[in-house]
Amino acid sequence: MAQDPKYDLPTYTPAARGLHWLIALLILVQLPLGFYMSYRGNEMPSVNEKGEPVKGVFDALTGYLYSSHKLLGLIVLALIVLRLLYRLTRGTPRSDPTVPPALTGVSHLVHWALYALLLAVPILGYTAISYGNYLDVFNFRLPMLTEKNDVLSKQVFHWHEIGALLIIAFVSLHVVAAIYHRFVRRDRVVERMIPKRVA
Repeated sequence: MAQDPKYDLPTYTPAARGLHWLIALLILVQLPLGFYMSYRGNEMPSVNEKGEPVKGVFDALTGYLYSSHKLLGLIVLALIVLRLLYRLTRGTPRSDPTVPPALTGVSHLVHWALYALLLAVPILGYTAISYGNYLDVFNFRLPMLTEKNDVLSKQVFHWHEIGALLIIAFVSLHVVAAIYHRFVRRDRVVERMIPKRVA
């Protein structure tokens, strides 16, 4: 545990911090949006024109939600690529020397798992909508990268959803770790991403 709260520890650059928190905000919106739109479009109880009970409501609002999810997914993918390129070219500040090496190693594994998932999940999403030919986004048509195949579309959508659940799990672990460092170990790990002046 850190004994001196004033020990020197370099922080992430403003650009790295900005990308981190922008991506975090978009993910905070994107995940519930994705699960709700899927529920609304496929499971929400409704009635058809004959008054018969059916599952799924695909109205203007549902279409808006789907278009928003696709657009945000592309934005997240672009930002993650940018974040990775920045990290690989600019590096990162050194790890907090008061943290045990094993704990630092676990932290690196979680970070790289999140990077991998944040790349894979939007790519899987795009692949699924390409197989299903669901490429309209606010009256703009995205490029079709595959031939239409409804079976493969459903399979890839399944992996897209599994990946989203894994993102939730790893983000939760990341948040718990931040709380642990800040309030249990009382070190300065969190300050690398949220720097503050030490009096």
